[in-house]
Amino acid sequence: MKRLILAVVLACYALGSRAQAKEEVLKRSLLGQKFPTFEVQEWLGEKPDTKGKYVLVDFWNILAYPVVRRTVPHQNHLAEKFKDKLCVVGLTSGDPYIVSLIVDPVIEYYNGIIDYKVEEELFDIQAYPVAYLVNPEGIVIWEGNVLKEGQGERNVFNLTEERLAELLTK
Repeated sequence: MKRLILAVVLACYALGSRAQAKEEVLKRSLLGQKFPTFEVQEWLGEKPDTKGKYVLVDFWNILAYPVVRRTVPHQNHLAEKFKDKLCVVGLTSGDPYIVSLIVDPVIEYYNGIIDYKVEEELFDIQAYPVAYLVNPEGIVIWEGNVLKEGQGERNVFNLTEERLAELLTK
């Protein structure tokens, strides 16, 4: 019985610490700050030329595939529609071979492999996907999850075409 009570107390403490950590992540917003620099270990395809463009950086993970499956087509569309001003870059710490096996949906924008420490230590990512819109000067002007909610064809996006068009004029 004492072990059960101790386990419950420890679980409550752990959950409380996790909730506090999430609050701290929100307090450490990158909005208005210079986007951190880090190394991309491997580009899956060609390396993007981001000079003079806005960059939508999307951190994703193969374990979040049900969400990725809904966001990728939307980001493919944004990449094509705004190709003159915007470069969409997907980054993951997944195994390059496993990532290369993803064929549905096809990722039509730039995609790279990074060290997991970038996600954990530099960005403290708690859930996937997480995206940042960076202006040509390297300043973060939007952050969040591209997908707000929805299932199947009923997706609601935080970063709509209209919102992105507005941000690309700033």
